[in-house]
Amino acid sequence: MDTSNENTKLLNSGGTCENGNGQLHDYEINEGDETESVEIKNERVEVKATGTFGAVFIVVNAAMGAGLLNMPKAFAMAGGISTGVTIEMCFLVLIIGSLMILGYCAHVYQCTTYQQVIETVCGKFVGVITECCIILYMFGTSIAMIIIVGDQFDKVMEAIVGPDFCHHWYMNRKFTMCVFSIAVIFPLCIPRNIGFLRHASVVGVIATIVVMVTVVVKFTMGTYTPSTIQHSPKSLSETLSAIPTIFFAYQCHVSSVPVYASLKKKTSSNWVIVISCAIFLCALSYTLTGICGYLTFGDDVKSDVLQSYDAKDDWVIIARVSIVIAMLTSYPIVHFCGRAALLTLFVKMKLFSQNPTTKFEKVRRYLVTSVWFLTSLVLALFIPNIGQAIAVVGGFAGCFIVLFPGLCLTKLAIDLIEDAKTWWSYILFIIGLLYTLIGSFLFGEITTEAIMNDIYETSATVTQCYS
Repeated sequence: MDTSNENTKLLNSGGTCENGNGQLHDYEINEGDETESVEIKNERVEVKATGTFGAVFIVVNAAMGAGLLNMPKAFAMAGGISTGVTIEMCFLVLIIGSLMILGYCAHVYQCTTYQQVIETVCGKFVGVITECCIILYMFGTSIAMIIIVGDQFDKVMEAIVGPDFCHHWYMNRKFTMCVFSIAVIFPLCIPRNIGFLRHASVVGVIATIVVMVTVVVKFTMGTYTPSTIQHSPKSLSETLSAIPTIFFAYQCHVSSVPVYASLKKKTSSNWVIVISCAIFLCALSYTLTGICGYLTFGDDVKSDVLQSYDAKDDWVIIARVSIVIAMLTSYPIVHFCGRAALLTLFVKMKLFSQNPTTKFEKVRRYLVTSVWFLTSLVLALFIPNIGQAIAVVGGFAGCFIVLFPGLCLTKLAIDLIEDAKTWWSYILFIIGLLYTLIGSFLFGEITTEAIMNDIYETSATVTQCYS
């Protein structure tokens, strides 16, 4: 597919695209034969068009992240390894299929962002809903990241002082989370541009690799004795509760459209190679972590698998440090993405000016940043584990993976049927309808159950430092 040389402005103030562990950037693209000019909040850098290998890494970068920590618990909720792996493999078919749909839509309509694809194919109303889902997804991810930081600090304090560390107010989870977040993370969220963090997603990938290696090595060493190991699910509802983690773990679809748009070789065969290799690498990492983590601790494995290990374990300490660094660099980027999408939505609603004065831009940036950060911090203080956060966020990830691509394929099929009633167009319509129905059902079921579980969660699941 040939690329045009004209400047394409997306979403009024620039497009919003995801990159690296759920990270979005506002940008403008000038496409040439070999280079693109990318502007991230007024910071312009020249980058080469993406080759196949580079595209694979970017997609892996986008998918791999905090979901890895929750994968062993997802296998426990699914009813054991066989059920967990079966669910994961079944959803991989949907995941790869939806990536193909998005790549095809980006090719046909010359779109460069996920939102642009949805808005172009399904209309402005669905496009606005998509933006709202992205805002909620980023906000939920922000909460999960702060919870993960709190988890790691708990174990560090336990290693230094002992299991009664939280009885000292200055070591209590809520205090350490607040101090670290306000003193270190919040200042990184304030700047208008985040060019200084553009390579931070690499840190996230390295951290997840360290965690995977740690979980596998500790399993092979046989240091821990597992509790009950399930071989079949207890109920359908418990099995379905594992799906949000899978959606959250594999959500790279918002970034897939910009990746396709930046490819040197924009062909269906090349795109199949990119997404197949990327999803294979992610599946290998997630499955190994899920299997080894679950076999190490059984049903007693915690939502954050690192919480299940001995606080003084040297291997695990390295993994904890790497995860904290990853969250430190990732939170500002995720926040920036959510802030950019929120401001874009406000501009569309005419609540904010598209071209504000320097003073007003600074005021609204500080206001939105402070409200976003403080709200996510307060919620993180009272949500006991990342499992509860991921359960809600996973529903929105399911929309990006199944529901919205299904709507796109259904609309494309309807257009094909109106032009020429071929058997292929009817097959596409059926597939698109199935995606839409499955996505709608899973979003409703997952989100409702997650919210109900959060409301009626028993005190037994609350950690020692939530007293």
